[in-house]
Amino acid sequence: MTDITRDGPAVGEADRRPKPGADAPDYLASLKLLSRFLAGSRLHLAAAVVIATAAVACELLPIVAVCRVLTAVLADGIDAALLLKAAGVALAAVIVGYALMGAAVGLSHVVAFDVLCRLRLALARHLGTLPLGWFEGRKSGDAKKLVIDEPESMELIFAHGIPEGVSALATWLAVSAWLIAVDWRMALATMALTPISFAALVLGMRRGGRRAADYQRAGARMNASIVEFLAGMAVVKIFNRSGDSFAETAGAVHGYAAVETAWARDYLPLGGTFFALAPAGIVVILPVGAFLMAAGSLDLPTLALFVILGANYSQPLMKLFNQFHTLAHISMGSTRVAEALAEPPQPDSGRRVALAGHDVVFENVSFGYGPVDVLSDVSFTARAGAVTALVGPSGAGKSTVAGLVARFRDPRAGRVTLGGVDLRDIALDQLMETVAFVFQDSFLFSDTIAANIRYGDPRASDAEVEAAARAARAHDFITALPDGYATRLGDRGRQLSGGERQRIAIARAILKDAPVIVLDEATAFADPDNEAAIQEAIGALTAGRTLIVVAHRLHTVMAADQILVLDGGRVAERGRHDDLVAGGGLYARLWRDYTEARDLGLKPAAAPFPVPREEALPR
Repeated sequence: MTDITRDGPAVGEADRRPKPGADAPDYLASLKLLSRFLAGSRLHLAAAVVIATAAVACELLPIVAVCRVLTAVLADGIDAALLLKAAGVALAAVIVGYALMGAAVGLSHVVAFDVLCRLRLALARHLGTLPLGWFEGRKSGDAKKLVIDEPESMELIFAHGIPEGVSALATWLAVSAWLIAVDWRMALATMALTPISFAALVLGMRRGGRRAADYQRAGARMNASIVEFLAGMAVVKIFNRSGDSFAETAGAVHGYAAVETAWARDYLPLGGTFFALAPAGIVVILPVGAFLMAAGSLDLPTLALFVILGANYSQPLMKLFNQFHTLAHISMGSTRVAEALAEPPQPDSGRRVALAGHDVVFENVSFGYGPVDVLSDVSFTARAGAVTALVGPSGAGKSTVAGLVARFRDPRAGRVTLGGVDLRDIALDQLMETVAFVFQDSFLFSDTIAANIRYGDPRASDAEVEAAARAARAHDFITALPDGYATRLGDRGRQLSGGERQRIAIARAILKDAPVIVLDEATAFADPDNEAAIQEAIGALTAGRTLIVVAHRLHTVMAADQILVLDGGRVAERGRHDDLVAGGGLYARLWRDYTEARDLGLKPAAAPFPVPREEALPR
């Protein structure tokens, strides 16, 4: 087996490919993609092709034997010895052919698995170089499809497509040369329908290919609709809207079927002509052969040879077309992988620099996900050893500011500095060592609690893990579990409450001991008891660190050293809690609304909600 531990080819800017959307689909896209990862397996692939060609050539020996027997019978009558010899040759050819094809397929599968291994490793490495912002809004199922499902479908290309397709083409060329050598006139008669049938096939594929983009969009819509329908089944049932929700899913399925039907209507008239004409060579061979025999320029054994070979002349071409059809179908799905590999990696200076402290400074920063800026001219300083809180209405840009601190993305204008150095000038590994980030919905691995905490520092001892958990106020609930720190969390740690998951995430950040900590709404899923514990844990993070906190629950940041009030992507106000409340501005209004909502109790309404009469409902 070839060495698959080596890095694949460089990916990124140098390998950028046009994105789909062109009128004509690229039926060879998957082959072009995989050929970039073929290094080290080319000799094995060539050997598989040669062996497969020899295996297919063995299929011709029984035909040769039959032709020789038929010629002998027509000339001299039945010869038992010749029959036995021909039967032995045919039997041996079949056995050897099957053995060779088995060897070729086995070798081609080794090539396929090596290539896919290189592709997946290169894809995983490349995904690790992309900015974290690229992953926002992407589901874990998308990653599985990208790294597992799409490459898996490409296995057929090298495992079967290339060896069988090339051997079929070689066999067809060999048979064509043989027929021409026997009688060029009958050879032309045998081949007469081939160019016509393939011309019809090409035109049919060209007509149908115009639907490729619609086909991909309809397929994506159908898949998304089905997944959403199943994922939201609880909501669908509780609101008794199964009819409406299923109608959307059914519409997506019908839309997909409509595109497939339209594609078939475009393709089938000419594509069907190919399937009708390709195997119909016998209808030309017999009339031409009869005419030549009547003219005395063709003998019966030669005609018999062309009848036998002509009846199967198109079989290699049909096999070749089937392999191309598979290749074309896979290529339509491989564009997602090619696009991911074409994404430019996050720029990395690679320079480890000396930092003059750990103040985080935004200097006239603007940023947008599209043509419109989400942040505009944002400037502030988050000082080391202090807590800087980011508050504001939904959509004000709080989480975007937090993400820029960790370089999830880079500013469109202005700069963000750490210790006086632009983040873009700091090596990514140094930045990741310096900044810890606790997400609103923290991800926990399906491993033990200790392993999840130790993710902050793989070298940490059990005592250090426990100390971090105590600081995060997580030790008590962990030790109350049956297996304590050895408790396996399962998928995403769903067996724990939101507040408990957050405390483990904070313990992970404490163990990392990073001088800059960013908390993106760390108490969002916490009940009052958990929220108090999380607040204590946050207090443990503050000492000597730069702490930036995104908060919706304003009482959690009342003691912050600096509160930045964002509104419309700009810093509308800044200061301490008491000063901002006294200022009567946006923060004062947010605080008033927050306290009123927190003090508002639920009580029965004075009257039931009015129910519209049936005749008042819109028609």
